[in-house]
Amino acid sequence: MTHRNSPVEDSTVEQVVTFIREGIISGDYRPGAKLLPKQIAESCGTSFIPVREALRVLESEAFVSFVHNRGAWVTPLSKADLQDIYMLRIELECEAVNQATPFTEVEIAQLDDLLARSRERHKRRDNAAIVVLNREFHFSIYKKAGSPRRMRLIDQLWLHSARYQRLSLDHRHDGADTEHRRILSKLNTGDHKGAASALKSHLDTTVRLMSGQIDDTEPHATSSLVV
Repeated sequence: MTHRNSPVEDSTVEQVVTFIREGIISGDYRPGAKLLPKQIAESCGTSFIPVREALRVLESEAFVSFVHNRGAWVTPLSKADLQDIYMLRIELECEAVNQATPFTEVEIAQLDDLLARSRERHKRRDNAAIVVLNREFHFSIYKKAGSPRRMRLIDQLWLHSARYQRLSLDHRHDGADTEHRRILSKLNTGDHKGAASALKSHLDTTVRLMSGQIDDTEPHATSSLVV
C-alpha cells in the first residue's frame, strides 16, 4: 500500500523548494554553482530528505540539473533558454495586450504610478523592488485579457525569466522606463495593437541585451554559495 507524505512533510518540501528557487532567481546561488544538500538543510532547519525531494522538484522545473556522481547544480543561463522563454512570452503576452479590454483613466493612472515608483527605485539601485514593480505593471495589463489560463502560463514563464530580468537591470540605464512608457502611451489612446508592438520591442531588447552577456561555453562552477 502506498502512503502519501504527511501535510507536514509536504509543507517542509515546499518551503525548501521556495528557499532554493528564490536563491537561484536572486543570484545567491549562481548559475552553474553546485548545491550542497547538507548546508541547505542546515540553513532551512530540516533533514536531508526534504532537501533531496525539493531538488527533484526543481529539476522538473529546470532550475536544477543533476550530474552523474557529482550531485545537483544550478542550471546555467544560456542563450537558447533565453530565446526560447522570450519567444513564448512574446506570443502569450502580446496577444494578452491585444485581447485586453479598454483601460479606464483610473487604471492608466495606476500603471503610471507603478512606473513612477519604479523610476524612483532605479535611482536608488533597488533592483529587488524594481523586479516586483515591473511584474505588477505587466500583470496589471495582462489580466485585462480575462484569461486565467493564459495568466498561469505567463506566470510560469516569468518564474524562469526572472534570472534574466535581474541580469538585464545592470544593462538598462533607465530601468526600461522609456519602453514601458511607450506601452502605456499606446494603451492610453486605446491603441492595443500599437501597445502589443511596443511590448514586443521591449522584450526583444531584453533578449538582445542579455544574449551578449551569456557565455554558453562556461563550465559548471566548482563551489556553491550558502544563503
